[in-house]
Amino acid sequence: MNLYYIKSDYIDYLKVYDSSVRDNKNMTRPYVGIIFSIEDYNYFAPLASPKPKHKKMKNNIDCRKIDGGRLGVVNLNNMIPVPKSSIVLIDIKNIADKNYRKLLFKQAEYLNHDEDIIHFTAKKLYKLSQMQKSELKGYQKKILDRCCNFKKLEAALDIYLNKKPKIYKGKSPKF
Repeated sequence: MNLYYIKSDYIDYLKVYDSSVRDNKNMTRPYVGIIFSIEDYNYFAPLASPKPKHKKMKNNIDCRKIDGGRLGVVNLNNMIPVPKSSIVLIDIKNIADKNYRKLLFKQAEYLNHDEDIIHFTAKKLYKLSQMQKSELKGYQKKILDRCCNFKKLEAALDIYLNKKPKIYKGKSPKF
């Protein structure tokens, strides 16, 4: 599994449609993440650097620990659909900061072993986000409150690519 950056102009574009999209900080502290497919879209799921709280957390449908949290987490709640033109492959071996380079190598290595479960969990979260609010349990609503609006962001991506947004359950996502 490779690691990627997302171009700042695309992040800025998405933030207009969903304020839950995290800042890229103009590539000074960029999103680093992984790419996988859900439905007809490439999704980017950002990683978070290791923090002490990650070791204590449980894996959840919206957050997956990397090596028990020792190497950070995959924030599935913040995953976003991305066009290929906004994806930048990280050349880890050319990262100047030795410690950061080492962390990225370790994260990539671990993520390769956990790729199937991450993708399965992301699809499960995506499916949950498509349910009607009346069908959700209280804890599921709390999870979705932490998530980006995937369908709204897919419609925004379609507009970005000059495509007509898809119709979902008889109506387009509200902007």
